Amino acid sequence: MLTVEKAQDQHYVLVLWGPGAAWYPQLQRKKGVILSKAQISELAFPQKIALNAHSSLKSIFSSLPNIVYTGCAKCGLELEIDENRICKQCFSCLPFTVKKIYYRPALMTVVDGRHDVCIHVESKLIEKILLNISADCLNRAIVPSSEITYGMVVADLFHSLLAVSAEPCVLKIQSLFVSDENSYPLQQDFSLLDFYLDIVKQGADALL
Repeated sequence: MLTVEKAQDQHYVLVLWGPGAAWYPQLQRKKGVILSKAQISELAFPQKIALNAHSSLKSIFSSLPNIVYTGCAKCGLELEIDENRICKQCFSCLPFTVKKIYYRPALMTVVDGRHDVCIHVESKLIEKILLNISADCLNRAIVPSSEITYGMVVADLFHSLLAVSAEPCVLKIQSLFVSDENSYPLQQDFSLLDFYLDIVKQGADALL
């Protein structure tokens, strides 16, 4: 029985039996960081929400309430909401009871030439992609006298990021491969560590 590790320190058990048990010493675990220039084609969130080049600005804006969640401000755990719309407490972090709104993690699809690659993106990196606009601020006006909210800015950033005409971006990706003695991949995962993209900044400047 072999424990294999996925991205974000999740562990799973791979059971080897019969002749397969002889593979145990030969199994290879390769983990590294790479830089890749690619175009982002889709961001898929839970609840079957997919944002891509076909998504209108209006539909992206209307999806924002569903791609955020209320969580513990200390550990980020999503908090359940009871029938009275009151968030339950995070018992693991008591007596700490502060809550925070987070973006949900997403699965990012990028296109590099003829290849599509899916990359896991954590909540904090979704926020960084959106110029560090906190999910707590989406309903606030950017300035007191303005009718433009941060939610409108975020929707425009998503729209610019996923447009067909968007410039490719440089992604810093952590790769994890587990392969057998013949280098056949048994498991592969990609997680976003950082990104560098000027077009997102340009989209925000157009609104502001």
